[in-house]
Amino acid sequence: MKRSRSLSPKSSSSEEDMKHIKLGDNAKADDTVSHPHILDFSDDVLLNIFKYLSPQDLMAISLCCQRLSQIARDKTLWRIVDFRGSPMVLNDLKKYMKFLQPMTTTLAIRANSYSEKDAGLSPWFFNSIKSTCTQLKELIIEEYYINADKIHITDFPRTIKKFSLKGCKMGFLRSNKSYFFNMNFHMFDLTCLILSNCQWLTPHSLLGISKMPNLKELRLNSCHSLGECVAYAGLATRFGFKKLEILDLRDTALSDSEVGFFNYTKTLTHLYLEYPSSLQFPVEHEAQPLQREDLDEPVYEDGSLAEFLVSDEFRWANYVLGRGLVTDRAICTFGSSACIHNVEDGLLELKENILVFNKPNLKTLVVRRYPYVTNSSLVHLALNVPSLEYLDVTGTSVTRQGVETFKSQKPNVKIVSSFDET
Repeated sequence: MKRSRSLSPKSSSSEEDMKHIKLGDNAKADDTVSHPHILDFSDDVLLNIFKYLSPQDLMAISLCCQRLSQIARDKTLWRIVDFRGSPMVLNDLKKYMKFLQPMTTTLAIRANSYSEKDAGLSPWFFNSIKSTCTQLKELIIEEYYINADKIHITDFPRTIKKFSLKGCKMGFLRSNKSYFFNMNFHMFDLTCLILSNCQWLTPHSLLGISKMPNLKELRLNSCHSLGECVAYAGLATRFGFKKLEILDLRDTALSDSEVGFFNYTKTLTHLYLEYPSSLQFPVEHEAQPLQREDLDEPVYEDGSLAEFLVSDEFRWANYVLGRGLVTDRAICTFGSSACIHNVEDGLLELKENILVFNKPNLKTLVVRRYPYVTNSSLVHLALNVPSLEYLDVTGTSVTRQGVETFKSQKPNVKIVSSFDET
């Protein structure tokens, strides 16, 4: 027989009461899940959150408690360190040095003043990063003041492959020796050098920089002291820059003679040129920019010789336009197998240039705001630079018809001009 149910009254700790208690506990648990505390997360979850924080934020959160301090110091968070989100003076840098690791591969810092007191770097800083960041590959220093008498090129880490002094001011430079003297022995593995807006950069520095054996990218844009350096440019391009691929010369005072020398840099694939915003166009050039129509069509051409009739309005001396102007003359040196040998009886004679052995395989060419770059450059590039993929001639004297003709001849080349529809 089945046991009959007990008829005794229920105890105070009945199942119903226990159910109510459990439901109350679950409600509290649900509230905790919906509003978690940061310390409730595991270390792995916190690491994934912290990797989106800036170095300044990591330092601030490390002051909260011991656990967060340990997590904020994890070496995986300090491999790529970029302080450029806010300007930093030397005293602030000292606070962050304890966070850097031997595994730190990138260090980027930025100041907002050229004051020697507030934005100057000391030998202590470079000694610290050399001893701490033993695997450093990228060092980016922007807008700081550097005393060249106390900090030499050999004081920088020798392990770096990318080096930037963008916008830095240099004081106490020697007039008889480049700041980059012997840089090729100290930074043998350097592949990228950025000297944008370095007004202290002198033309003879090209020689020291050109000796870098593995340099592939050189940014010299907005270095207004670069100009009229035919001798240095000639030596640097003929005997140096063995692996240079990317060259940025925008907003510099280099003109035809200097730019044309880079025809000898056979590895060059990207060249950026733009007329300096700080210089004004000569009035006669602004009023009457040279056009392709100023030249008569070739009267004789057989592949190795070409003659052009010179009109009364055109003079070869017009190519000497002054400081910072690039013309057709420079553009037509790239990829060219011909040069001018003599001028007689109003004829320009083009023959094979036996002195040119290295013709760069240009893929990208930017030549902006030069009034004496005309359709002649488009014709030359279409015929003699088969590797070209991108061309920017905005603000030059090329015509709409010239651009359309170039597009029809080189449909695979992306060309940007002043005639593009907006």
